[in-house]
Parts: sequence; structure tokens; C-alpha cells
Amino acid sequence: MTMVRHLSTTGCKLVIFLTLLLSPGRLLADLERCAICDKIMGERVYVSTDKVTQQKKQICPDCFKLPHDCFRCGLPVKTNYVELPDGRYLCARDAKNAVLDDDEARQTIADVQVTLDRLFSRFVEFPGTNLETAVVDRINLMALFALPGNDHECPNILGYTQTKTNQGKLTHKISVLSGLPRGELKAVCAHELSHAWVNQNVSAERRKLLGGDAHEGFCELIAYLMMDSQGDEDEKKVILDNRYTRGQILLFIEAENRFGFNEIVEWMKYGADAALHGDDLNRIRNLQITTRKLAVTNASPTYAARPGAAQQSGFVLKGISWTRDRPMAVINNKTFELKEEGHLRIGGTNFLIRCVAIQPRAVRIRIMSTGEERELSLAE
Repeated sequence: MTMVRHLSTTGCKLVIFLTLLLSPGRLLADLERCAICDKIMGERVYVSTDKVTQQKKQICPDCFKLPHDCFRCGLPVKTNYVELPDGRYLCARDAKNAVLDDDEARQTIADVQVTLDRLFSRFVEFPGTNLETAVVDRINLMALFALPGNDHECPNILGYTQTKTNQGKLTHKISVLSGLPRGELKAVCAHELSHAWVNQNVSAERRKLLGGDAHEGFCELIAYLMMDSQGDEDEKKVILDNRYTRGQILLFIEAENRFGFNEIVEWMKYGADAALHGDDLNRIRNLQITTRKLAVTNASPTYAARPGAAQQSGFVLKGISWTRDRPMAVINNKTFELKEEGHLRIGGTNFLIRCVAIQPRAVRIRIMSTGEERELSLAE
């Protein structure tokens, strides 16, 4: 399945021919000038859209015939441009904002990993020790599309995520296109890391049900929230204006505002629908509880809990599905994985708890508002 995060910036130009009628009294300084060479326009004018600013630019015939266009803005390049090794060109303006040093790009990727862990540690854990990252040119990035033997793939024109299974263990490789502006590089990294998280944490059955637009919308949500935390309004606008999720990104943002990020994670893992529904966003709470309790392979039996102080206080352990790699506990009808946080409503109060430890017959939780820890044990 091919998924595109950003539309290509090297497509055909939208061209409009204009004939300028100059009045005898018009001042020379008032005449329109070519956006590329700054010369005064003649009678024929070409109009093209700057794909970075979305502004219409007037171009003279000579500049319009120039052989190369900027990879970012799509306008012809004439002077002070940068030619990348893979044949792409960057105009002087866009080259100033691009990360052209691969070591700097790799450091940016590492910084994004740290940022995501800091922002979302209460809810998810992104792949780390089983993750490899690379900065590649366009030629090598496009070559990845033809590689066989990948279990899960997320290709787009700016990044590519490969997840493989080897002897039951998942490994991820993220390749990011070189020469991107810093803000876009960060957003692409966040997007691809989110795909790796989905491949590692969402069951194959759920991924099969999950629609491609919703899958991409979730990854764009992660990128959007990270750029929002850094105050990058330009990149936030790029994400919002991109139509390839067919509106799912807007619904994910609305759902996150209304229900919180933990509800988004729960839906991604266990939701009953393939996509979010704008006419009834509350459907995000329609979860397949039974499926997720039984979906753990090689799990020990699910035991009933015996009454105890923790249960009497309102925290009820209803069962444990146990594997060493991915244990899960059901507390008050809500499923928790190890180190996962979530809200439980007891009486008229919402408690944020973290599942600190899960053993075959016991669970330890921490009430985040007080730091108090409690243990729930299963019956023999």
C-alpha cells in the first residue's frame, strides 16, 4: 500500500499567460517584475504557484524556460541555487532553510525521538532499541519501494518505514529524505516513528481492519502535536492543508481535544471502526474489549480477582492476560499494558493511574495525583 504524506513539489506548473497593457503614464517602478530574475515584464507573463507560500508568482518567458525547478517551491532556479547529489535543486531561499548536512539530519532525527518520548511517555512507548534510522537521497528512497520481504511498509515521498519480523522479534528501519527543511524533517520523522509504533503495538487483526486514511491520520496527529509543542505554526499549517488523509487528521485533532490522547491510543489498538466518523465522534469509544483480552498469543488463563482493599476502594482487577513480552491487565473494564496510563472514573471522580508492574497473578498501580501505589492480586 502506497501512502503519500506530502504532495510532490516537482509536478507540473500551473501556467497562465497574461498580456500587460501599459499606460503611457505608468511609472517604471510600478511595472511588474519577474519573480526569478527581477527584470521588468514584457507583454507575455507566466504565472506559477510557489508551493511553499502558496502565492502566485509572475515569471518572464526566459526564466520560465529554465531547465531546472526548485524541489521545494517548484519555481525555476537561475542563480545561487544548490544542486543535490540526486539531481534535485533548491532555490537560494529554500536552501537556507534546508538541512543539507547528513550528520545534522541524523541528530535531528535523534532529537525527535527524545521529544516524542518526553511528550507521550504517559501514553505510549516508541520503538528504540529495535529501531534503525537513515538519511537517504531520492534515488535510494525510491529504490526502497521495490524491496521484497517487508511485513509492514509505509512509503511516502519524504520517508519510508520498514518493519520486519525475525524469529518472532520486530525490527524497524526508517529512511528519511535528505535536504528537507528543518521543520518538515521533524514532522516526517515523527510521522514515520508513529508508523513504527503502530506496527509494533497494534495487532495484525486491528491493522487489517484499520483504514489507510485513519492510519495516516494518527501518524499526522503525532507530528501535529509535536510541532504544536514547538510552536511551529508553518508546519502545522502544512499538515492541516494536506488532503491525503481525506479529513481524518482533522477528526483526530478534534477527538484529541474532546476525549484526550489516551482515548486515541485505545481506539487505535482496539477500536471497532476502520476510521473516525465526523457525524458521531463518540464512536471512538466503541472498543472490542473481548477481542483484545483474548488476542494475546500463548497467554496464560485469565484469572478472576479476589476481593481486597484495592477492590473495595473502587479499583477492581478483573483479569490478566500474561506473556513476558506483552502482558495486559483489565482494571475496571479498561485494559492496561505495562507502564500505560489511563483515567478510571470511580464515583464522581476521575483518577489517572499508571500500571507500574504486571505479574502473572498480580498488578501494581500508581495513583498519579498522590503517588500512592496499590497492589491487586488474583485468586489462586
